[in-house]
Amino acid sequence: MTIDNYEEKRRELVELNSNVQGVILREKEQRVEEELERLRNEFFDSCNGDVIYDIPTLNNRIIQNSRLYKFCDCMPKGADLHVHDMSILPAHELVELLITCPEFCINTDRKSYDLVRAVNGEIPSGYIRFCDAVTDGYYTKEEIVYQWTIDSVKESGETVWEYFEKLFSRHDVLSNNPDFARKYYDYTFRYCCRHGIMHIEIHLMLTESQELCSEYVTAIRAAYYDVKKEHPYFTVRIIGTGVKDDNEQLDLTKKCFQNTVSLQKLIKDESNPDSPRNFIIGFDLANEEDSSLPLKTFAPMLLKAKELYPDLKLYIHGGESLDAGNDNLIDAFLLGVTRVGHGLNLYRYPDLHARYVRSEICLEVCPISNQRLGYTRDLRNHPVTEYLKTGLVMALCSDDPTYMEHQELSDDFFAAVVCWGARLSDLKVLAINSIMYSGLDEKDKYKSLGEFKIMWDAFIDSVETQGIGLPEVNEGP
Repeated sequence: MTIDNYEEKRRELVELNSNVQGVILREKEQRVEEELERLRNEFFDSCNGDVIYDIPTLNNRIIQNSRLYKFCDCMPKGADLHVHDMSILPAHELVELLITCPEFCINTDRKSYDLVRAVNGEIPSGYIRFCDAVTDGYYTKEEIVYQWTIDSVKESGETVWEYFEKLFSRHDVLSNNPDFARKYYDYTFRYCCRHGIMHIEIHLMLTESQELCSEYVTAIRAAYYDVKKEHPYFTVRIIGTGVKDDNEQLDLTKKCFQNTVSLQKLIKDESNPDSPRNFIIGFDLANEEDSSLPLKTFAPMLLKAKELYPDLKLYIHGGESLDAGNDNLIDAFLLGVTRVGHGLNLYRYPDLHARYVRSEICLEVCPISNQRLGYTRDLRNHPVTEYLKTGLVMALCSDDPTYMEHQELSDDFFAAVVCWGARLSDLKVLAINSIMYSGLDEKDKYKSLGEFKIMWDAFIDSVETQGIGLPEVNEGP
């Protein structure tokens, strides 16, 4: 083989083994892809040989103030298909919102940093109004953010998952609170629109009484309607979510399922009154997999549900595990899931991998969450780097931005560019997939795809003609 033949064959193999999944870029997009590569190199140069692969750090000014990050933040991202109730906003945004809510109080012992609600204006002993605690300097915003995010696990002596689940409990008072839900989701949905997110599917635990769950879902829908008046392209759907924790939780999971089924019939998306749509679209089972009941435990209930409630799709967490014996992805396939949350360990099952490809089962890939919870400490080694090349359908998702302290989807796309070498064509495919494999009905999907094309083309034109300017330098850590 001559050196010329060698170089030609090498270029061919590099292209065949790249991340691209069949998207052909237009001439303008090709120029923007070249700009993306320049921004990536610029970012690497700014790291002075020590590239930051610990991505979820909005407090890191090298990342936050890079033009590469601004590119990812400004880019239309499609949908976030996997994000949990009350954990959508970055912690620093949640702090800003709660400052405007005088009914919430925070404890003063500097141990748990949990919230309670003042009842009839009475502040419980040992607590202080949250707004006063921050504005009067009892707590700094940075201290609260740190204590509400996974970063603070190192001081606890607990495992990451033990600590992670306790973080949720600090905000229990915010959940199942219809009054606060209206305010929270109005704020959150506007935040989504500012950051290029067109559609969001909220995984919601419906474990309270049906009456309270109905009030809560209705409050979310009301906030959605308000935001949709200003952003007509924006859509929201709910996925009822139970837990597969242990046998003691089975009754709670069944209750969540029944609430999901009942409320799907009662509460519709009537933003277009001539054509109501399902607002609650499916059911999920979540929890730390390696200490929970295997998915096959729930097979009788879920198979019966598919028979009785064909409109209710399954969007099940699966494969979020380092355990070689965890085979929940097999059961997810047999149960006929529409999408799988995470799917990290699919690489352990070559035949199943091929079946996922043929069945077009979409993986909800949550890179920042996977890193923060210890599944892939170095995102360069995340299995998605191989999945991108094999025809697996994937969409980038955020999971729990509040507790990871990252910005919904912006950081996940940034991680894809920095850690996986994702090109513009990859980013476009991931965004389009998030709409195509969403829970929207077919008519709404194609309407949303049309809106995405308009937003994408405007973004491409803007980058090509104006470039990506430097973000404002933020004061702080």
